[in-house]
Amino acid sequence: MGMEMIAKIRRFVIGKAGVSPITVRATATESLAVAMVESEGTEMTRAGRRFFLGRNAAVTGIAPVAAQVTTAAQWVIWNADSNKSYVIDHLGAVLVSGVAAAGAILDACLFQAPVSSGSSATGMSVASASNGGPSSRAIVTTNVTITGPTAPVWFTVAKTDSTNTAVLSVSLVNYDLRGRIIIPPGQGLGLAVYSGTGTSPLFAPVACWNEIELDLE
Repeated sequence: MGMEMIAKIRRFVIGKAGVSPITVRATATESLAVAMVESEGTEMTRAGRRFFLGRNAAVTGIAPVAAQVTTAAQWVIWNADSNKSYVIDHLGAVLVSGVAAAGAILDACLFQAPVSSGSSATGMSVASASNGGPSSRAIVTTNVTITGPTAPVWFTVAKTDSTNTAVLSVSLVNYDLRGRIIIPPGQGLGLAVYSGTGTSPLFAPVACWNEIELDLE
C-alpha cells in the first residue's frame, strides 16, 4: 500500500511542539530535511544558526595543568541566551604559543554559576559561519572558578598523542561530537587542558555549535 506525502519547500523555521497537522519541510534540492541532499550542516549554516569560536593574534593562551581540576575552568563558553541552546558540533584546543610537551587532553564540564557577562576575552570572538542571521550572545571568558555545582563533573572530550610540539601544529579537537553536548540557556561549558609543562605552552579553545530553541527535558 502506498502513501502520498506532500511537502513544502520553505526556509528553516522553528516549529511549535504539539501542532497538528504539520507541514513537512522540503529543501530547494527537492529532498526532505531528514534525508538531505545538501552537505551536512548546510541548512543550519544558511539559516545563520551556526557559529565558530574564533581568535586573532591578540589572543593570550592559558598554560595546561597536570592534575585533575576541581572548580577551576581555564576557559568558559557561556550561553547568555534566554531561549536558545548551544548544540556543540566540535570542540577542542590549539597551541597558540610556546613549545608543548607530547600529548594533551581536553576536559569539559557543564555548570550554572557563576554567570558570565560583558565581552569575550581579548583575542577571542564568536563569528557566524555564514555572515548572516542573528549575532550570537555567547561569551567566552577565562579563569572562572565554578560555584554551581560545587563539585562539577568533568569529562574528557578530546586528546592528542602527537609528538609535534610546534605552535599551531598542536591541536586536540573532537569533530565527532555532532550534538552530543548541549549548553542550555543560562549555563556554561568549562574547559581545561592537561599536558606536560613543555616550554611555556599556552592553549586556546576552538569550537563550533548551532543555536536552536530546544525543549530540554
